[in-house]
Parts: sequence; structure tokens; C-alpha cells
Amino acid sequence: MRERAGSPPYRQLALRAHCSAASLSVAAGGRRLPSLSVTLAYVQACGGDVREWRHRWQLLAADLAAEAAARRRMQDAGRAPYPGAAAFEAVDAERFFGREALLDRLVALLGERRLVILSGPSGAGKSSLVRAGLLARLGGVPAVGAVAGRPGVGGITGTAAGTATGRSGDRGGSGRAPAGAGVPVALLTPGERPMEAYALALARLGQRAGEATRGASGPTAGDPVLVVDQGEQLRTRCRDAAERARFLDALVATAAGAAGGPALAGLPVAAPPRCRVVLVVRSDQSGPLLAEHPGLADAGRHGVLSVGRPAPDELRRAITEPALRAGCTVEGALLAELISTVAQQPGALPLLSAALLETWRRRSGNALTLAGFQATGGFEGALARTAETLYNGLEAADRARAQAVFLRLGGELLGGEPFGAGEGAAAGVPALGDGLAADGDPVAGGELVPGVDEGARKPVRRAEFDGPGVAEVMERLVRARLVVVDRDTVELSHHALPQAWPRLRGWLAEGRGTLGEQRRLTAAARGWAAADRDPELLYRGVRLEQLMRQVAAGELAAAGVERAFLAASARAAAADRRRAQRQNLAVAGVAAAGGALLALAGGSRIRRAWRW
Repeated sequence: MRERAGSPPYRQLALRAHCSAASLSVAAGGRRLPSLSVTLAYVQACGGDVREWRHRWQLLAADLAAEAAARRRMQDAGRAPYPGAAAFEAVDAERFFGREALLDRLVALLGERRLVILSGPSGAGKSSLVRAGLLARLGGVPAVGAVAGRPGVGGITGTAAGTATGRSGDRGGSGRAPAGAGVPVALLTPGERPMEAYALALARLGQRAGEATRGASGPTAGDPVLVVDQGEQLRTRCRDAAERARFLDALVATAAGAAGGPALAGLPVAAPPRCRVVLVVRSDQSGPLLAEHPGLADAGRHGVLSVGRPAPDELRRAITEPALRAGCTVEGALLAELISTVAQQPGALPLLSAALLETWRRRSGNALTLAGFQATGGFEGALARTAETLYNGLEAADRARAQAVFLRLGGELLGGEPFGAGEGAAAGVPALGDGLAADGDPVAGGELVPGVDEGARKPVRRAEFDGPGVAEVMERLVRARLVVVDRDTVELSHHALPQAWPRLRGWLAEGRGTLGEQRRLTAAARGWAAADRDPELLYRGVRLEQLMRQVAAGELAAAGVERAFLAASARAAAADRRRAQRQNLAVAGVAAAGGALLALAGGSRIRRAWRW
């Protein structure tokens, strides 16, 4: 790059870059990775593309960070102040901070209601709240026990909250328990066969209910507590609607003090007499679940608690307090960067925890620094690695579906509307749900995608991802924290993903040729839906025929409302043709009748003339 700039001497570059000549010379030496600020100053002084070189630096920093982290993981085992992308567990209560107010509301609500429904978008920290918060707060008794879920069966875990950290009142995090407090608790995830997980949980609670300390004060003292985490699995993993209904019936009965009963026929259960229930469910699945089971909706009507984004002060505590308890400090510049970034992103708490763990592994002495965070590749580097790993692990058909999902979500950041697969079969992207496989792996281009609004959030309605197999792919993207679902919307977990992930960046660059066409189709379809499907807004004629050809060829993606819009337009066009045919036949009939009358009139006149 310096040679292309005419090989200016470093003294001249230093004047342009407002940086010392020695720093620039060392940066180009190749012996160690220069800081991001020096790299960008060097690039700017040479007239290079700052965005491109920022991306190159992030990828290289991420690779180097991964190598360094691998060497330190063994040394850091058990000492890290952050759990990474995984949810906090009950044993992590000492380092769980920032959710104290929400936890207090949850405990108070559980004292008032026997059935509590905890709902929120993916990545909002629901599992951490109940595991490291609620279960640890209720702890202080010997562990309920743990039974590992077999393949295909939901897992059940009894909290060990009181075994090591919960016997006294010195717990440091949000989940600290008062001295002497403790009730039997168990946590399960439904899995594919929720009734088996439920039976195991109740059996364990039944065995321990008589052993629990009954003298504790508090709203839940003496009542066993059953927590059902990841309740969305009832719809995403359990395919048996009848078993799902039995499970929900059993939860309602358990909260009402009738645990077991006919719902558990055939399963040996030593159930406690009464039990409080907490159902944790992702907000995009809570509505359908309650609509499917009116009894659950009725029992939990006044016991719903929503988990939203943490406030900036809560984020500050979540970042700094675990570090302080590990004998570390957090640099002010890093703290400001993390809070400002996470506050703008949906479901970013797992990403924040993962970034903090990697930054801690690259700490400078006992300080977590902005330079260390940047050296890990930041949020962007973590996202790019996760996305590429997940994509490479998919089958061909699921890769095509994932590509279509990413294109639609990533396209929302380009001018505000989604767009489709790009230049025909070259992009290898089918319309959402058509089940076609991509012809090999697309090669990511080196061109940056223009027009991305890095501060924008562009959710897409969940109904636009309704094709066969798309829901399963979406679940994998949600679990990988690449997309966030909230009630009826879906969006990327971070606005930087289109720029950070080379593969997606290449797809978006390829699709620019059809961007305008896709935007117009999407805008027309959404406008038609918003106007109660006004038939006057449907496409007809040459315009409709051209769009249908493009969709059939894979040049445009039609999903959800767009597919319904085109289908309605096709039906309306066919009705117009039939109406036109009938009108033409009527006109032809009238013309024929008129001709016949004229012929008769002419013949009559001729006969009269002959008589004369």
C-alpha cells in the first residue's frame, strides 16, 4: 500500500497520520500486530480504504486471539469472571450482577402467584436470571440432585446453590441468598419428550420435599419450586401435540396443588403436595403457546414478567463487578465502548459475556483494556467466526435456507428494505421455503457492502420466514446468537454482521443488481397487506408476468406476504382475463345479433322493392 502511494518516507507519513514515524515503521515490520489506531492512521496516510483495512485487522486479530486464548484456557480454568456465551448457572451466582431489581420482582411475583411465566426475546438473559439468580436466591439446602437428560429427552438439573456458596449470606452476586433460606428446587428443559423430564423433576422434588428446611422466612419458604427453562422447546422440539398438551396440563395442575394425577399415568412419580412453577419461554413462542393452551393462559394471566434489555447502569455492574471480584479492573474506554454498543443491539448479552471472557484472557496485568478487546476482533470477529462455523456445519438444503434468511435480514440494512438472492442461479439462493439446495459454497467477495446503516435496526416479521424447513434453520441461528427473535419479529443480533462476515458480504454485493426490484416488490406486498389486501393494489399485466418469471428463476425471493401478494395478483389477473373473455363474447354476440337484424332489415326492403 505504501508503494502504491509512491513510497513516501516515514517522516512524511507521520505528518499525515499525526503519529510517530517509529510507530508507523514498527507497524509495517510484521513482527507483531500493531494497534488498530496505528493501523488505520497508516492506511489513511497512504490513501488506503480504511473500512477494508479495519476489517482485515479485525480478522487477523481474531485469529491471533484464538491462538492465544487456546494457550491460556487451561491456566484460566475455574478463575474466569465471565462464563462466555453460555448462560450463567447457579454456581455462577457470585459473578452474576446487574439484574438485582428484576430478580427482586421475580421473587416477589413468585410469592404472590403459584405460576409465573417469564418471557423475553432471545439473548435477553432469561436463563441466567433463573439459574444464577432465582435458583441461587432460593438455595441454601443440599442439592436437589442432577439427572442428565438422555438424547431426545429434556434435561433436569437440581440446583447445587447451597452446597458451596449458599449456606451463608455472603453471596456476592444478584443470586445471594439470606442465611438459612432454602427450598427444594429443580430445573428442567422440555426437549423432545417433555413428560419424561417432568416426571423425573417431580420425583426428585418429591424425594427432597420432606428433607428441606421449613423454618426459612420469605414468600416461597416451604414450597418446592419447579423451573421449566427454554419453554419454547415445547414448540420447536416436541413434535407430539398431545404430549405437549399433557405437559402443560400437568404444569397447571402442579401449580394448583394437584401434581401428578392422570397427566402422569404410567410414569412413577413421588410428587410433592404443592409446588410453585416458573415457565421461561422466548417471547416469539409465548403467544402461540398460550393460545394453544387456554388453561395455561388463564392460570398465568396475572403472573407474566417480561425480561427486556438491561439499563446502562445494570450493564455497568454486569461488566465491572465480576472483574472486581476477580481482582481485575475494567478500563473506562472499554466500559464506554461495551455499554454503547450493547445498548443498541438486541439480545446482545451472550455476545457481551463472550467478548468479556476473551478480553479477560488478553488482559494487561489485571486490567481489561480496549486494546485487548479490539485484539480479540471485537463483537464483529466473534460473530463472523460463529456464523462461518455454523454455516459450514449445515446440510446443502439448509445452507440455502440459511443464506436466504441472512440475505433477507442483511438486506434490511441496505436502504431499509430486504432483497433477494442476487443474479439468478449464480447466487444459489432459492426463494424462502422452496427447498432447493445451493450449488456449492459461494465464495465471499472482497468488496464491502455499500449503504449499510450501522446504527439501524430493521426487524422483519416472523411470518416472512414460513417455508418448509426454514423454522428449523432459524432455531439454529437463534441458538448460535446470530439472529434475535422477539414476539413476531426477527433481526440480526448485530448490525455489523453484514460487514464482518465475508461470506454474507459477498452475497449482499452479488444481490445489488436486483435490490431495487426486490424492494419494490416487498414494499408493494406490505402496502397491500396493510390496506386489508385491497385488490386495487395488486399487480397485473406485463409487470406481474415479469416478476413471476424472476421469482421462478430464483432472481427474486418471495416469502410470506410477498408470496401471498403474487398469488393474489395472479388470481386477480386470471379473473380479469376471464372477465375480459366474457365481455368479448358478449360484444361479439351483440355484434352478431346486430348484423343479423341488419341483414333481415335489408332483405325486407329488397322484397318490398320487388313488389313495386
